[in-house]
Amino acid sequence: MTPSLDDETVEKYRRAGRIAREALELGREIAVEGASVIDIATRLERHIIEKGARCAFPVNICINDAAAHYTPEEGDPLLLARGDLVKIDLGAHVDGFIADTAITVEISTYNWRELMKASEEALNIALEMLSPGVGVASIGTAVEMAITSRGFRPIANLTGHAMQRGNLHAGIAVPNVSGGEAAVLPSGTAVAIEPFATNGRGRVDGNRKGNIYQVTRERDLKDQAGNDLLKDIINRFGRLPFAARWCAPFSDKYEALIRRLWRHGNLHSYPVLSEIAGGMVSQNEHSALILEDTSIVYTR
Repeated sequence: MTPSLDDETVEKYRRAGRIAREALELGREIAVEGASVIDIATRLERHIIEKGARCAFPVNICINDAAAHYTPEEGDPLLLARGDLVKIDLGAHVDGFIADTAITVEISTYNWRELMKASEEALNIALEMLSPGVGVASIGTAVEMAITSRGFRPIANLTGHAMQRGNLHAGIAVPNVSGGEAAVLPSGTAVAIEPFATNGRGRVDGNRKGNIYQVTRERDLKDQAGNDLLKDIINRFGRLPFAARWCAPFSDKYEALIRRLWRHGNLHSYPVLSEIAGGMVSQNEHSALILEDTSIVYTR
């Protein structure tokens, strides 16, 4: 059952959206040739916190054929280079109410403007369709048509998603291609719409292990250090995704302890998702609230 949205809840979503939007605009400014991805990620995360929200997930900085789930580790040497196509995807939450938004930035060149326009136009078309009871399959069809009309392919196995308090992916998926399920977006739904466009084959796989984790269950380990870290993670991040580097204040052995928690099934690890043919990928994303007689895009 979709919870109703009272004025206080709507304002918390709006506040999270404003903070996420400000952070994303900062990301657009500082994503320049030679910039360090770890510096970008930590600066944007710090901005979210300093403005009075919390990070709903680690800042994702995905370059070229990488589409989702790359966040830098502590000391990551990766720098942005001329010609890179960079997706910055970030989220903020206020009291658990989440705003999720993303842009694509091209570094120092103009080679991928049409690809970037394809995902941006698809997003705008999808947002115009949002209303109580709209079918997600119709959104997927519209997104696919918008992207293919520009000569590119949508990524079929990446979707938008409904969100609930403290839950980034809350059941309903919003496809980027036609032929999706018959689900609808009822009044009271918070939803992230995120088209991905590519000049590749239109699918991603997860062959690279990433640095983003999420608690899946609470099962005691035999060592107290692992149990203590799990408690710290749950107390600080709940069931939202987190970066391994965020655990550095909890233990100087956090990397080994996280691997142990992952092996024991306490944590899920998000792999880095890349286009299967090495195609370039663009992404645009906004979050919206479906109200009784309208919708509001609260990250715009």
